[in-house]
Amino acid sequence: MPDIGEAVKYHLGVPVPLVMSWVTVAILFAVSFAATRRLRVVPGRMQAAMEMVFGFVFDLVDSVMGPKGKPFYPLFLGMFLFIVVGNLIGLVPGLSSPTANLNTTAALALVTFSSTHFFGIRKQGFFKYLAHFSAGVPWWLKPLMFVIEIIGEFARPLSLSFRLFGNLMAKEILLAILALLVVTLYSAGGVMNMTLIIVPLALRPLIILLGLLIGVIQAFVFTVLSVFYIGSAMQAHE
Repeated sequence: MPDIGEAVKYHLGVPVPLVMSWVTVAILFAVSFAATRRLRVVPGRMQAAMEMVFGFVFDLVDSVMGPKGKPFYPLFLGMFLFIVVGNLIGLVPGLSSPTANLNTTAALALVTFSSTHFFGIRKQGFFKYLAHFSAGVPWWLKPLMFVIEIIGEFARPLSLSFRLFGNLMAKEILLAILALLVVTLYSAGGVMNMTLIIVPLALRPLIILLGLLIGVIQAFVFTVLSVFYIGSAMQAHE
């Protein structure tokens, strides 16, 4: 099946990861509309599933940030849903995961990075926020500790973006290799090659299952780290 993103890129010149990001947003919009179109006291299956996801994210935020985390529900819920759907659509033939592209994961990491320091400064004040980078050490170690902490802060978005990108790209590469093996063996013909096709065909469902697991876990890891970073920045010196 031809890749939808590649087709759009060919005709409109739009990068594939951007197209897949639009597809992810469209899926989220459609699912949200379907789940909330007819809200009921006794929820149906889709409404119940969405409520379970909402409750999961909200409980995660509350456990880290406490009551002060409530204003951040939309940020972390949107982040989790976008990443998990973006991760999983790559398992659909003809689609690819936008999160398997470093530009997308870097943009998500920058959202976390900028939010961390923006809300930290707004909560603590600029100078008090800067002071926490060298808190708890002797005065003569403060300059060195400040530099180390700043380097660590800039390493966080790199870690977030490369972790998500690396795991999703590995899944995409494995699926592509299996598909290539099937095509190559089928084109070569012969009894031996036809027999060997069974191997990549048998492995593909296992890789898809692994991709499903990785997609959910990586969305959770990215979200929980973002909650921790922003929560820690706001609670400094409290």
